[in-house]
Amino acid sequence: MRYPLGQPVRVSTTVRDLTGALVTAGTLALAVQKPDGTQQSYGTPVQDSTGNYHQDVPATDLSQVGHYQFAWTATGTGAGVSPGDFDVYDPFEVRVLSLQDAKQMLNIPPATTTYDAEVDSWIASIESGLERFTGGPVVNRSVTERVEATAGYTKMLLRQRPVVSVDSITSESSGGALSLTDVKFDPLTGVVQRALGLPFYGPYFAWQPWFIVGYTAGWGTAVPAAFNSFARIVIAHLWETKRGPLAMPMAGEMPVAVPGFGFAIPNRAAEMLNGSQNGIPFACEAYV
Repeated sequence: MRYPLGQPVRVSTTVRDLTGALVTAGTLALAVQKPDGTQQSYGTPVQDSTGNYHQDVPATDLSQVGHYQFAWTATGTGAGVSPGDFDVYDPFEVRVLSLQDAKQMLNIPPATTTYDAEVDSWIASIESGLERFTGGPVVNRSVTERVEATAGYTKMLLRQRPVVSVDSITSESSGGALSLTDVKFDPLTGVVQRALGLPFYGPYFAWQPWFIVGYTAGWGTAVPAAFNSFARIVIAHLWETKRGPLAMPMAGEMPVAVPGFGFAIPNRAAEMLNGSQNGIPFACEAYV
């Protein structure tokens, strides 16, 4: 399950003996491990009925975005361990497809909420696949990278694209900031260099190759329409893997795997990314 940041989470469990009968545990405690590896323990869960318990984890204990794991531990009567997990996400995270649009694509009535958690989880995972395909953030995002100056210390290659701006270059060894006055960059390739091909200098003009570069990459402040279409096709494809096609199969289409993606990203979705924005192709060269 996925829960937005700022929402308390109710975690439930049942306690049974070796015959499978519900019993009242001798003792019962819940341990929750946060994304950073620290743990929070709760020793007084609420008993709803014989063998049925719950613990409300307050929002103040769920302040980290990421994956949480938990384990119920019973001792004495009904001794045993019951693990589980859930995710906490930023409610303002970038979404390439809204839940309503996804349900419309899957022909799920708006009032039906049975599959909301499953569909929402798929939507969240589509963004990572899309960013791999395009080589960078869906919308503008600040990035900090450790970058090596190559080609005689004259060029740096950034990993995320398209590059929108280079915001800072700092010497790793000294922490000193370099001037950006004559710094140029290629939005498509992520190559950063100085005017006239001059080298990047380290502290006190000593040669050294490593720098910390802060920059902005992405496709703007709004999700491009092609990305939304990509997400619609992918989520319909994922839905079919579990429930069969949404409509009667029609002749003329053969499933084709996109190299590097297997069958999670169908070819018809990849074709939505054949376009470009501001002259920059959506798809990385490896997938064109």
